[in-house]
Order: sequence, then C-alpha cells, then structure tokens
Amino acid sequence: MSLTQDLRTRRKHRGMTPWELVKKIGRLEREADNSACQMVAMATEIDGLRAERNQLQADFERAAIDYSGALEDLRARDETITELQAELANRYAVDVLPVDRDTSDGADQATEPIPVLPTPVLPLHASPQAAVTNPGVVRQTSWGRDVETRPPAA
Repeated sequence: MSLTQDLRTRRKHRGMTPWELVKKIGRLEREADNSACQMVAMATEIDGLRAERNQLQADFERAAIDYSGALEDLRARDETITELQAELANRYAVDVLPVDRDTSDGADQATEPIPVLPTPVLPLHASPQAAVTNPGVVRQTSWGRDVETRPPAA
C-alpha cells in the first residue's frame, strides 16, 4: 500500500488504520450473523406460535360446536321434563268426577252410608296414645303392643 492510498483510506474512514477497519468489519459481520440467527429463531418461534394458535382456534371451534349441541340437548330435555311434569300434574290432579248413578233401582250410589265401626269412647287421659303426665304411673300397654296383639294366655 502506498502512502497516498493510506492517506485516502484514513480520510474516507475517519482516520482508521487498515487493521482497525478489518476488526470493525469482522465485528459488524459477527453482529450481522447474530442478527440473522435471531431472525431465524424468531421466525421459527412465530411459526410455532402460529401453529399453536391455529390448533387452539380449531379446538375452540370444536368446543363451540359441542357446546351448542349440549345446549340443544338441554333444551330438548327441558321440553321433555316440562311435558312429563304436565303429564304427571294431569295424571295426579284431583278432579271431582261426576258420579254414575243407577236410577233403575232408585238407590243413589253417591249417598250410600259409610259403615261405622263401634269403638268405645275413651276420655283423652285414658287413651293408650295419650302422653303420661304422671311419671309414677306405668301403663299396661306400650307402643306397638295392645291387648289384641298379645298372645293368648295358656
């Protein structure tokens, strides 16, 4: 290298020597390589994130379809339950139905007497189910046992 080339180089490159220029160029090449590697890594990461987003979007769409199907099933079941409740309400409704009357023999079926079994009338305090007010009194019968349910004495 001649002196004039050296002077021109220094003037163009702000007074750097050729060795300083070589070092600066090497440093810039390494930074460019690192930036290229970072861009490749970022592009790879973007591709991975894009694939994950697409997968999540597909899963979301499938879940939305399943959800709408489940809602339709629930609506159908609600309608079925409402119908069954109405049917049960109609089935067990107490209606006063007209009584079939047989007028051929003159007896009215609606006014037949109800048989009344003769039972002795007891005062309330003598009833077997009355509460014991005097703890010193022990009754002959206890709950679930009565005179009729005892085995006959031999």
